Amino acid sequence: MLKNRNEKAIVMILLFAMTTSILLVPSAFAQSDREVTSYAYLNAQPNPVGVGQNTDISVWVDASLPDALYTNDIRRIDYKITITSPSGEKTIQEWPVVFDTTGVAFMSFTPSEVGTYTILFEYGGQVYTWDDTNAQRQWTGTTFLPTTRTLNLTVQQDPLPAPMYSYPLPTEYWSRPIEGQNLAWYTISSHWLRGAYFGTFALPGGRLNLWQRDGTGPNTGHIMWTKPIEFGGIVGGTELRVNGSTYYSGGSYEGRFGDAMIMQGRLYFTMPLGHSGGGGGYICVDLRTGEELWYDANLGTGVAGGYSDSKGELFDFDSQNQHGAGGGIVWQTMRSDIWAAYDGFSGKWLYNITGVPSGTEVYTNQGEIVRYVFNYPGRWMALWNWTAAIDNYGGTAGYNTGSWRPNGKEIDTSDAYSWNVSIPDLPGSANPQIIYILPDDIIIGISSPVTTGTYGMANRGMTNPWTVWAISDNPSSRGHLLWIKDYPAPAGDIGLTFGPLDPVNRVWTMAEAETMQWRGFSVDNGNPLWGPTTTEIRDMQYFSSGSGAGQRAVTAYGNIYVQGYGGEIFAYDTKDGSLLWKFNDTYSGLQSPWGYLPTLIASVADGKVYAFNNEHSPNSPLYRGYKVYAIDAFTGEELFKMDSWAGTIGGHGVSTCVLADGFFVYYNFYDNSVYSVGKGPSQTSVTASPKTSTKGDSVMIEGYVTDISAGTTQDEQVARFPNGVPAVSDESMSAWMEYVYMHHPRPTNATGVDVTISVLDANGNYRDIGTTTSDSDGFFSFNWTPDIEGKYTVYAAFTGSDSYWPSHALTAFNVDEAAPTTAATETQNQSMSDMYFIPAVAGIIVTIAIVGAIIILVLRRRP
Repeated sequence: MLKNRNEKAIVMILLFAMTTSILLVPSAFAQSDREVTSYAYLNAQPNPVGVGQNTDISVWVDASLPDALYTNDIRRIDYKITITSPSGEKTIQEWPVVFDTTGVAFMSFTPSEVGTYTILFEYGGQVYTWDDTNAQRQWTGTTFLPTTRTLNLTVQQDPLPAPMYSYPLPTEYWSRPIEGQNLAWYTISSHWLRGAYFGTFALPGGRLNLWQRDGTGPNTGHIMWTKPIEFGGIVGGTELRVNGSTYYSGGSYEGRFGDAMIMQGRLYFTMPLGHSGGGGGYICVDLRTGEELWYDANLGTGVAGGYSDSKGELFDFDSQNQHGAGGGIVWQTMRSDIWAAYDGFSGKWLYNITGVPSGTEVYTNQGEIVRYVFNYPGRWMALWNWTAAIDNYGGTAGYNTGSWRPNGKEIDTSDAYSWNVSIPDLPGSANPQIIYILPDDIIIGISSPVTTGTYGMANRGMTNPWTVWAISDNPSSRGHLLWIKDYPAPAGDIGLTFGPLDPVNRVWTMAEAETMQWRGFSVDNGNPLWGPTTTEIRDMQYFSSGSGAGQRAVTAYGNIYVQGYGGEIFAYDTKDGSLLWKFNDTYSGLQSPWGYLPTLIASVADGKVYAFNNEHSPNSPLYRGYKVYAIDAFTGEELFKMDSWAGTIGGHGVSTCVLADGFFVYYNFYDNSVYSVGKGPSQTSVTASPKTSTKGDSVMIEGYVTDISAGTTQDEQVARFPNGVPAVSDESMSAWMEYVYMHHPRPTNATGVDVTISVLDANGNYRDIGTTTSDSDGFFSFNWTPDIEGKYTVYAAFTGSDSYWPSHALTAFNVDEAAPTTAATETQNQSMSDMYFIPAVAGIIVTIAIVGAIIILVLRRRP
């Protein structure tokens, strides 16, 4: 049976591409002889192979056709493979045209019988018909003669060992780069590239595309490192307007960290300068350690928001001679139509692209940044794709043909389009615009303003009716109208705002601004599905001068998660709008006038909703008790919370937090530092004393378990914890991190971690001898009495937790044979007794003898 082409075969086949140039038939020969003898080649691997296992079959003719290039259609034709099984069943595969310029074709085959299969490759020959250039014309009319090749494939009953797909997922602390054979590690790694990386929602609220579908996220508040990026925290002194005033953190419109992104285990962001959120240059640091990897004072100094717009791109390029992502790109928007590409590894300039059009941006599944250009007056839509610009590629000869070669260029992308289609009339009261895009699937937009701004108020008054439409983005029907619907305006001057689209249940959502309830509509036909919801909502959820700015939502896992200034997060099922759970562990009591603190979503990842407290234009001093949270995305259970005032920017409270590779990173208003939260490395030490003991005596095993994350080597932590920062339990983690990094009081109830003590004894037996728990100094101890003589190797193992990767340590001691105390004492005592016992006995015997003699004499004298 046939199978789909696979990457393994592609890699094997394209090895031939490097050799074909030396096999080309000389042009002089072609001019003197109009027939060229062909030689067929055939390869099947593995051979032999087990029944039911796959083998890859490759065929080719000795040389590429003259002048066959990636950019033209000169190709071998008329290939045929016939596979005959031991029972005579035939499988045939034909190639009317061979795609590859080298003339290599391949197929995958799975034999179903034990025995010998015969594989026949036939090349039917062809006449060279191309004459577009002088190089081609000298070959025009030349006949490349037919040829064949036969190969036997041996199929055995016993299967070959299964191929290794990947080494196992890590059980220890790991870092980038991920070695290339660890394929399965893609499941635990991720990026945060900004822009439209997490999906497209064209309205301003679209900046809340925060579903991180890849990798993992932290389960505890363990801090990896902190990094001040400007003066922060309490100013100090008594001469300021308010004692306890804090440094400015950007408030609502000059927020810091607003362009942060993560790529390849590196964190990139613009540095602030003075009051501004940008202007201080652009920095790249290691996500796991905070170490500065490069810095450029001239980047990130644009005008919008204090920094230029930046985003990352990992373009997975594939051609005959080049495969894989060609290095990470950091894009800086120099002007709306000019982007500058910088190398993510070094920060060096790579190239510029010009002619960037306006449009709705998405990322493709190859990692390309593309834009849907929607020209309704002209009734057309096109996909701008900067990678399609011809100047991105190499020359038209040799290995450069079709290869990725943009470096050092200024590339005009004004004509770089992957496709262009006509679109239908989309009637309504306003020019149509795109709202949502599911690439290669569907595009949803509107043909009317949703709100009319009645009474001069932003969200009051709906267009009646308001019109929504969907056109196909499926390659087979792209541009065709799927549906168009008019919806009546809600009663009572209620304004609707577009919410996020859920790609899982294929539902798009809308929020009622004034009632703060939600509605759901079908992506596939536009029909209303549910709503409005009837959840009881605190009035503070409706915030920001009547615009409902606090009412924003994120979709993930088939749910919609609604945040707000009311201090609560609601999870609804997008299938039916039912309320799944409500989270509101945010009550501030006397600490603030909010009551329940404004709670905003940072990210949804790894089955968790990460959230934080923040607000529009916070006062100084800042309110106390603002936190970051991790909440179970399916149950609403709080997994951890920790003091921090994480960042937002803009009146809508858009998150500036980022999450990738298992690390949650944010800018903390409380000290104007960047915090990285995630699972870190640990270190265990162990000693045993005495080193040599006697059987029957106990041995004391003791040591430490410490946190060795990069933050523990920062100057302050080293000064405060000269013996290392102790590792503590997950339950103690948040309060402990507040103590270690935020100057909070040392917790009095912090507990350590469990340590398993094991030994390898002199008889070669490995066994666990007990478990102990370290204390809040990281110290553990275990007293044990060895049961046999000889050398012992001791293993102290911390098996890890949600906060730390595992660690272990070894030591050794010896147990000597016990001194022969009992036998020696008895012998000695016997000896001492004999010294006294023998004379005494002798005396008694003598006395008895004398007495006996006297008695005898007396008896003899009796009459």
